[in-house]
Amino acid sequence: MKNIITVKPKILLVDDEPNILASYGRGLRRNWDLVTASSGEEGLRKIHQKGPFSIIVADFNMPRMNGITFLSHALMIAPESIRMMLTGEGDFHIATKAVNEGHIFRFMTKPCSLETLEKTLLSGYRQYQLLQIEKEARQQEIQIAGEIQQTLLFEPTPTEIDGSELAAISIPSQSVDGDFIDFFTFTPTKFDVVVGDVMGKGVHAALVGAGARNRLSRTIWSLSRGASEDPSPAQIMQMLGDNMQDQLGQLCKFITMVYARFDLENRTLTYVDAGHVPTLWYSKARNEWSALKGRNFPVGIPMVRAAEQFEISFEQDDLFLFYSDGLSEGRNPQGWQYGDKQFMQTLCELPKYSATRFLELLVDDFKTFVSHDHFADDLTIVVVRIT
Repeated sequence: MKNIITVKPKILLVDDEPNILASYGRGLRRNWDLVTASSGEEGLRKIHQKGPFSIIVADFNMPRMNGITFLSHALMIAPESIRMMLTGEGDFHIATKAVNEGHIFRFMTKPCSLETLEKTLLSGYRQYQLLQIEKEARQQEIQIAGEIQQTLLFEPTPTEIDGSELAAISIPSQSVDGDFIDFFTFTPTKFDVVVGDVMGKGVHAALVGAGARNRLSRTIWSLSRGASEDPSPAQIMQMLGDNMQDQLGQLCKFITMVYARFDLENRTLTYVDAGHVPTLWYSKARNEWSALKGRNFPVGIPMVRAAEQFEISFEQDDLFLFYSDGLSEGRNPQGWQYGDKQFMQTLCELPKYSATRFLELLVDDFKTFVSHDHFADDLTIVVVRIT
C-alpha cells in the first residue's frame, strides 16, 4: 500500500485478544493512524476521547458487549465513521444482523491476513472520502440556498413609514431559515407585520416557509381585489388556514404565526395569534411590558373556531416586540433558557433606544447569554417603535 495514502487516516480497532491487536498493529501503523481498544466499552470511550475515526473495526465475539452491540452504539455517536466487523464465526445470521443493526460496510472472517485487511480498509476509506465529498457538496448547496433565501425571498424592512421605526433580523440555525418575516403596506399610515415559525429546521422548513409567504401574498391579493376596504387580519388568517390545512397536513407540518396590523392614524394594533409565542408590548404611559396572546391554533391544525382577532390602542413611544421561540428558548451552557429570567431583565433596560439600537442590544445580550453565535433554533425578531 506504498504511496497510496499520504495522510494517515485514523482508524479504531476493537478486539479482546491482545495478540490480535499487537499483530495487526505492527503492520497497520505504517499507513494508518491506529487506535486500539480491548473491549466494546473501551472502544466507545476512545470514540469520545480520540475520535472522529474514518473507520471503526470490531471483533464480533467479545465479552460483555459483542461487536454488533458495540457498532450499533458507534453508529449513534459517530455516524460518519465506516464500520467493519471481524469474526471467527462464519454465520450468515450473524452477518445479516451486523449489517442491519450496525450498518456494517464490510464483514470479514478470521483468520484475516494483513493484506486482506488493508485492502478492505482502503476500500472503506475510499467510501468514507466519497461520503465526505457528498456531505461538503450538500453543505455548499445549503449555504447557497441560504444566500438565495436571504437575497431574494426576504423582503427588506420598511424604513419610510412616518410615525414608526422598524428593525428586523432573522438568523438561521442551519444556513436556511424556517422562520419568516413579511411586511405589507396598505396606506402611508397602515401596515402589517407577519412573523411565522415553521415546525422543524433546515431546508424542508425553509421551503414550507417560502410556500406560506407566497400563499399569504396571494390570499391578501385575492381578498383585496375589488373590495371597498382592506381585508382584516382575521379574514386573511382564516383564508390562509383554510387553503393550507390539507397541504400542511400531508407534509405533517404546521406553522405558528402572528399577523399584526398597525393603524398609525387611529393608534391601534389589530392582531391574530396562531399559536405563536406572545407579542410583547411596552406601554410608555404605564412603563411596563405586557404579553399579547390569542387563542387560535397554528396554521395547518384544523380550526375549531373562526380566526379571532384582538385590538389594543397604543401611544407615542410604545414598543412592540415580535419574535420566534428561538429567542426565548435559547439555552446557556448551564441549561437555563433565555426566557426564564434574562429576557425580561434585558427588555426593561431597552425601551429608551431606537428600534435599530434596541434590536442590536437585544441580539448582543442573547449571544452573550448562550455563549456562541451558532443557535439551536432559528432566531427571528421584529421591533416596532411608535414615534
